[in-house]
Amino acid sequence: DARSAFEAGLANEYFALSGLRSSSIAEAGTRATLFFTTLTGTVLALGFLAGTTDAIVPVAYAALPIVILLGVLSFLRLVEISVEDVGALRAINRIRAYYGGLVPEGRDYFPAPGRQQAINELIDVGARRAPWRAALTIAATVGVMDALVAGASLAFVLAHAGMPTAPAVVAGILVALAMIWALFAHQTRRFGTALRVAESMSS
Repeated sequence: DARSAFEAGLANEYFALSGLRSSSIAEAGTRATLFFTTLTGTVLALGFLAGTTDAIVPVAYAALPIVILLGVLSFLRLVEISVEDVGALRAINRIRAYYGGLVPEGRDYFPAPGRQQAINELIDVGARRAPWRAALTIAATVGVMDALVAGASLAFVLAHAGMPTAPAVVAGILVALAMIWALFAHQTRRFGTALRVAESMSS
């Protein structure tokens, strides 16, 4: 009876984890869409204003900080969603490994995860075995675009304040690169922390 209850509990946990992954993926897509929709709408509005009125400056000063803040918050949440998704997938694979060991042919129906699965790619990011993979996440896409918007906004502010165009553009590029580095460092640190926690739980 205890074994049957345990396996029934594992089945329920499997479906709960699958539901958690589905909701996490849906939330990630929604947050990324919200950011890019807001960014696109802001850029289009500024483009229309630039050709018809002088109101572009106050509108830009009001709208761009909001877009940048939304991008930072979206990036932070997307990183946490990725970490939660990796944790859920690790738990699912543990349950699959248990079911695969119940009968000799179980491994054929519940194979172990391969090296190219998403969970391993994210863990590799945390372990610094493949740093370039940090650019493949949804969070990285949002973060890079937000950093570029922040750099362009700074260049706009400096040029509007009277700085020559070339130095203003260079300052904007430097700020964008610094922001990209900081966001990537945060993402790598969070994945690394999640990996260490998972390894400590496994041991």
